[in-house]
Amino acid sequence: MKTGWRGEKFLWGVSSCAYQHEGGYNGEGQPQNNWAAWERSGKVSRSGRAVDFWNRFEEDFDRAEMMGLTAYRLGVDWTRIQPEAPPADFQEDALDRYADMITALRKRHLEPLITLCHFTTPHWLGTDPWLDERTPIIFSQFERKLWEVLNRKLTERGVAPPTWFITMNEPNMLAACTYNVGAFPAGRRAWWAAALCALQTMLEAHVRVRREIHALYVEHPDWGSPKLSFNNFASDLYWMDKMLLDVLEGARQTEGGEPILAFLTDRYREFTRAYRAMDFPHHGLFSEAIGELLKQIQHGLSRKFLHESTFSRLVPLVRERREESVVDFISFDYYDPFVGNAVRLPTFSDLRLGRVGLREWLTQSLTTKWWDWKALPRGLRFFVERYANEYPDLPILIAENGMAERRCQRSDSCVLRGDQQSRSYFIRQHVGEVQKLKAEGLPLIGYFHWSLTDNYEWGTYDPRFGLFGIDFNSKDLERIARDEGGDIPWETYAEMVARDKKN
Repeated sequence: MKTGWRGEKFLWGVSSCAYQHEGGYNGEGQPQNNWAAWERSGKVSRSGRAVDFWNRFEEDFDRAEMMGLTAYRLGVDWTRIQPEAPPADFQEDALDRYADMITALRKRHLEPLITLCHFTTPHWLGTDPWLDERTPIIFSQFERKLWEVLNRKLTERGVAPPTWFITMNEPNMLAACTYNVGAFPAGRRAWWAAALCALQTMLEAHVRVRREIHALYVEHPDWGSPKLSFNNFASDLYWMDKMLLDVLEGARQTEGGEPILAFLTDRYREFTRAYRAMDFPHHGLFSEAIGELLKQIQHGLSRKFLHESTFSRLVPLVRERREESVVDFISFDYYDPFVGNAVRLPTFSDLRLGRVGLREWLTQSLTTKWWDWKALPRGLRFFVERYANEYPDLPILIAENGMAERRCQRSDSCVLRGDQQSRSYFIRQHVGEVQKLKAEGLPLIGYFHWSLTDNYEWGTYDPRFGLFGIDFNSKDLERIARDEGGDIPWETYAEMVARDKKN
């Protein structure tokens, strides 16, 4: 197998999420997560079977193997394993099923990339778990116990435990969608202050989980050496993206009395200069002007609400073990990173009157155009080079990258993207950029496409992100190899991966 940066095997994969793919949540007698009340109220579509990955993971892994991939991003879900509050026992059948999944991946030589928390939490944690300073300790204790049990099950089968972990999926988007936009469930809407509080709590959870998993693997040296990080949604909004890694590293690099905000302000200025130097092509003067305006507004809000006390728990936690790394690799999700492109007038099909309040309707209609994100493969270079320049000793992994090629109602009445871009073309552009960055010696160690199949996209089945389509009206949720202008997306991805291995 060809290796890349510092001898690491390059991880070509696809990504999935437990809640979005597994199915079997929030119905009667099923595990209940923090989206259950919204599903019951009709604010969002019911997740239902999703794509029934819980029962059909083997055939989806077969597809990934057929494509010649080397990795698979898999969620191991807290809600599924511990649906009731402690001291309730773990669900043994759920543990066995996840052990079956990891075993099946190893059998197909697909390296597992395990996500520990992908937006959802068990219902018993309440509606605002990331505003509660007790959650990081509860979460880290759960993960320590989980991997002690699950890895023993794997080793008893002769299966190597996982090495790669993502602790928190997109904490920046979870905080923003919950407390700034109102697109995710929450108990209150305290806006900017609540979002910052949630970010601190999630970063603290990451640090604590990383320490627990490393300590566990040290006790079992035959399990190998784990690698843990969190992944952000890549954005040109510094204070809701790159700031998260910088505050962790800044706590290590600055002295006890040195203000952390001074460190972050310097990094913000460097980020802004680098962004402007790239001179990106924008999709019109309107989006460019709006983007600059929103960035200035966000910078002003950060100056108003962001204080040394914002990270009053996090900074001391990091500094008590200053010699330890805070992440083992850098991970980000890359879609449309430019905030100006998000502000577009809603189409009639975007309106969801009656499901949400006026504020949520306005913000979601204007800003959640995520099914029709713009494509800019050149932006991958900006983020990879920026991280590589500031953190040269850390490998970089792209945990998600993809596009919704169409939007369909459950009746499968579909609308194609306005730019008519095919998924195969998108893959060639973005994977081609990844191959260039690798060839130039940048520290990339993985690329994961979102997603292998269509799935439940946070309240709706409308956007279609899958390399394989799903017929949601069929009894067996048939996987469909879509033909886009003579190209089949999974064949395109397989072709690009094969070319990279050959070269």
